[in-house]
Amino acid sequence: MRTPAFRFWSRMSPWTRDVALAVLAAGITIGLPALDYLVLGVNDPPSGIAQRGWPWLLLVLAASAPLALSRRFPLSSIIATALLTLLSVIIGHNLSPWPVMIAAYVVAYHCERRRLPVLVVGAPVWMLTVVVFTSGAPRPSDVFYAIGFALMPISIGYALRVQRDYAIQLQRVHVAEQQRARAEERARIARDVHDVAGHHLSAIRLRAMGGRREADGADALRTVAELSAEALSEIRGLIEVLRDDEPRLSELPALATRLSCPSLTVTVKVDELPGLPDRLQGCAYRIVQEALTNVIRHSGASTAAVHVRMAGADVVITVADDGAGADTVREGNGLRGMRERAEQLGGSVVAGPRGPRGWLVNATLPVNRGLG
Repeated sequence: MRTPAFRFWSRMSPWTRDVALAVLAAGITIGLPALDYLVLGVNDPPSGIAQRGWPWLLLVLAASAPLALSRRFPLSSIIATALLTLLSVIIGHNLSPWPVMIAAYVVAYHCERRRLPVLVVGAPVWMLTVVVFTSGAPRPSDVFYAIGFALMPISIGYALRVQRDYAIQLQRVHVAEQQRARAEERARIARDVHDVAGHHLSAIRLRAMGGRREADGADALRTVAELSAEALSEIRGLIEVLRDDEPRLSELPALATRLSCPSLTVTVKVDELPGLPDRLQGCAYRIVQEALTNVIRHSGASTAAVHVRMAGADVVITVADDGAGADTVREGNGLRGMRERAEQLGGSVVAGPRGPRGWLVNATLPVNRGLG
């Protein structure tokens, strides 16, 4: 259940949230020693605030300010905060590590995955450096304590990041499945209307035209023939509406943008393919869409690359990812649907593991076959 505080936080803009985190870091750094002084009367420089003065307050604000840019410049913000905090230790002002810990949490939540190892290695090194400057040579227990203290906010930030990415991917898969279900339902209705109503109305029209020459009431039969012809025309128009407009290959970059998220980067390259029939473009788009949906649902990949090109008289589509893959190919509804789409145009789809890691979908669609 979402609390009022959570709802208030979720309604804030990203920039406002980052500024709030910077203010929170500064408030904790200033407030904790102030609390010691007010409650316990502690007034020495390591624990109190009375003798610290403006230089210390300015260092607190300077170390907390980069958090306001942590979403846009994750690593740069934590480096600036860490260096200013370390500087305060070197010159004897001893800032609290809270701004660095909050920055580590934010960076683990927002930065690119390929940069996380820098954070995981750099945070313990920074913490051990602070320990050396404040206490001299650390004991083994101090080393383990410092490493754990440094990795704790990173672990929390990364765990929340994984939860967020999983929720985003589930939502996108849900939307994609809804769209696919609607498309399949429209196609089924179109087939039913064509097979049932089209067949019977054609038979009515045929019999009416024959009965007009053989029986009495030629005017009535002529009217039946005209009405049935009109009904056929309307049903054909309805079928065209139900089929909807075919998507085009030029829409693939927009599809990649919708599916990309912090944990998955989708790239698309479409070579010059002039004069392709609409039906073939729609088939190619749906194959790419289904392949990328499978990447999101099953592979755990961080990158997926789509390439559409001509090879002789065929359009060749490749969708490659760096996910976990599988040792064997088990055909599910997604792969079966891609294969059926391609076979309707005289093409084929092959899918399977590639290299040491990843999955590859390769589809071949002939340009001049199956388009009748």
